[in-house]
Amino acid sequence: MPSPAVDQILSAILREPADPMALAACLPLTGSAGDLRRSLKVLRWLAVIGLRAESVERQRSAHGRVLKTLDLRTAEAERDGEYQTVNVDGAGQVRISVTTEASRSFLALGGENGLEYEPGVTRYLVEAGRQGQVIADVGAHTGYYNTIAGAAGGIVIGFEMHPDLIPEIRRNIAINRLDKVHVINAAVGDHDGLIFNMRFDATPGQRVSDHIDEPPPDAFRQVLFDPLMCVRLDTAFGRNQVTPDLVKLDIEGYEIDALRGARGLIEGGITRFLVEFHPSLVGAFGHQPESLLTCFPETWTVEVLEDDGSLRPLGDDDRRLFENPPKINPKLLFSPPPA
Repeated sequence: MPSPAVDQILSAILREPADPMALAACLPLTGSAGDLRRSLKVLRWLAVIGLRAESVERQRSAHGRVLKTLDLRTAEAERDGEYQTVNVDGAGQVRISVTTEASRSFLALGGENGLEYEPGVTRYLVEAGRQGQVIADVGAHTGYYNTIAGAAGGIVIGFEMHPDLIPEIRRNIAINRLDKVHVINAAVGDHDGLIFNMRFDATPGQRVSDHIDEPPPDAFRQVLFDPLMCVRLDTAFGRNQVTPDLVKLDIEGYEIDALRGARGLIEGGITRFLVEFHPSLVGAFGHQPESLLTCFPETWTVEVLEDDGSLRPLGDDDRRLFENPPKINPKLLFSPPPA
């Protein structure tokens, strides 16, 4: 689907088909693979009418190479993957990879249609995607939420620490031709740098198994560990190139460390945080459950996201989660005050 800006420029081209400047105005608009294909057509028209500037040829080469890369990724996903199609309200038909045991196990949690697992989170992310929001999916696992939010129209940057899950996420991105969905193989925490994690299989529930600032001795020499990068969200989004509208955080007890690495984003007062809170697990990383609330200013709103997609204020009964944590994982939405 062309963007409104592309539609306007194409209309101008139709009015003045021989105007090289009208044609060239289409070239920088490359927000999707469809835009790239239209730009290539424009470049060919420019060559036909005799405008053979070196800059035109450079753009033609670059656009063609990017399209070739995208097409190759889609072809590889089609060849190497096995998929299940789910119908998502607000996002349409989405193909989800079931190539690995991890992805099959995860999708099975969603029942026959794949949408019964955490339906409130699914609805919330679809709505954010429909609004074209920038979403950071921390703990992307097999890319289920990346794919659904991206299919709904969101710009998604996923972070997944387990190296064996990255090909699965990329298959989902490529098979659905989601040009604005991305994945980064990294853990998210309160430090930047290498960490070492046990080489467990990529089943649901995988989490960082060591404290970031205390790597095991001689980890490079042990077959037990994968080295991987850990990054603070403030580092990832600290160059003002993009600020996420929403951070979805599901990292099995490591959420307080990740939020302490996002102080700048929180202080910015733009980004909402949807946190799947694991009160029974945060102690493994040296935290008390109530520490979660101290990660945000008192002026922020805290709401519980229900399975039906509704939001309600965090009440006194909910606060008992922090005093005697049960093995349930509430979804908490932290929102900054209106600007």
